[in-house]
Amino acid sequence: MKLSTLFSNQPDIEITGLAMDSRRVKTGNVFFCIEGLEADGHDFAGKAVEAGAVAIVHSKDIPEQKGIVYIKSNHVGDELNRACDIFNGRPSSSLTVFGVTGTNGKSTTSSIISDIYSAKEPCGYMGTIAVRYGSYSRVPTLTTPDQIEVHADLAEMVDHGMKAAAMEVSSHGLAMGRVDTVDFDCAIFTNLTYDHLDYHKTMENYFEAKKILFKNIKKDGVAVLNADDEASIDGLKACCNCRYVTYGTGVLGKADYQAEDISLSTKGTTFVLNCKGERYPVSTNLVALYNIYNLLAAIGAMHECGMPIEQMLPLIEDIPQVDGRMEIIDEGQDFNVIVDYAHTPDGFDKVFEYADEITKNGGGIIAVFGSAGKRDKVKRKILGQIAGRHCRTVVVTEEDPRNEKAEDIGAEIMSGVKESGCKGIFVPDRIEAIDKAMSLARKGDLVLILGKGDESYMYYEDGRAPFIGDNEAAKRAIKKLV
Repeated sequence: MKLSTLFSNQPDIEITGLAMDSRRVKTGNVFFCIEGLEADGHDFAGKAVEAGAVAIVHSKDIPEQKGIVYIKSNHVGDELNRACDIFNGRPSSSLTVFGVTGTNGKSTTSSIISDIYSAKEPCGYMGTIAVRYGSYSRVPTLTTPDQIEVHADLAEMVDHGMKAAAMEVSSHGLAMGRVDTVDFDCAIFTNLTYDHLDYHKTMENYFEAKKILFKNIKKDGVAVLNADDEASIDGLKACCNCRYVTYGTGVLGKADYQAEDISLSTKGTTFVLNCKGERYPVSTNLVALYNIYNLLAAIGAMHECGMPIEQMLPLIEDIPQVDGRMEIIDEGQDFNVIVDYAHTPDGFDKVFEYADEITKNGGGIIAVFGSAGKRDKVKRKILGQIAGRHCRTVVVTEEDPRNEKAEDIGAEIMSGVKESGCKGIFVPDRIEAIDKAMSLARKGDLVLILGKGDESYMYYEDGRAPFIGDNEAAKRAIKKLV
């Protein structure tokens, strides 16, 4: 592509790609000087030129080198978003794009949409679990990667025959403008609870970041809102730039997509879907009430984007397991084991509510979890308190400690566990902690392994290291016992 295609009144020189990290610049790239939280791209413009950049987009005065095109703009981030979209052929305009945001449930809701909507037309997925389309899947860099990667991934999906895409959209991604030029057709909100205050500082700021998706969506798009989420529903209705529909169980009033007569079990769930006056019997392998909310959100989104409910119903009966999300691990043991990604106070409340339901006949709960380093520290004690109220034993361990000591993080969690009167054990190595939990389990007990899910990496001070995932670690631990 010519530089003049991206920027008017610029030379017709060929460009090979876009970059915002000087370490990733290749010959013929355009480098964008983005001012980040920890570094300013203007300081690395010279490095970008050395690496082969032919043009620099900047807002501050920087030393210029002969033969390099310098483009000054007051809004480098806006230029980057626009350029990413154009350079990749405006891929999102060729797709039906579902954007899912909220504190919890983004991965499950997006995965359900990708799996079920693909019966109507091929639908890719982008989020915490993977970048996935068709039979292809790879580990993601972030829940919502940077602008360059987002548009490149969408273009890749288009090239491989996808007609739709379901994207998790994080509050960080929204606040940093990573999806500003993605053409969303449907914006879905799961729930609003305490999280990421290390970055956003206040719940008001956190919610404002989430609202960006709904303020920016095109007028002929549709928003799907949680009618039972008192913290978000009124604010989202007020800020939506498009029409909206609601889903829920009738807790706060009638919803457009409402689950009634809900029957939960350890094997699945049944309910009646009341959709704008029409009633449909629904049977699904999904367990726990919060997953029914995720399913309702997905049903509403897919139906509003043209998929008949009658086409969904047989597919909903056996939804593919979302790895690491309420994943039941059965290797022949006489106790239950569930792996889940829950890592927020609200997520813990919901998981333990379900855990109490399935162990009320005499079994005890053993939980394994930690809390991320260099992240919200306030929730650590809260997580310990929640687990302590429900568990017989809590095994605290490492969980992406980054530049902190797992022992120090563990001590903060343990203070909450002990405050609740529960027995707590600290085992620094996560795989050994899972082994320990399994050794403590008795017939009829439930072992909950929370926080990492199927993530195949662990963050330490020197970066990302391989990890087998909680689900695989659980399987190996059980096999040692049985």
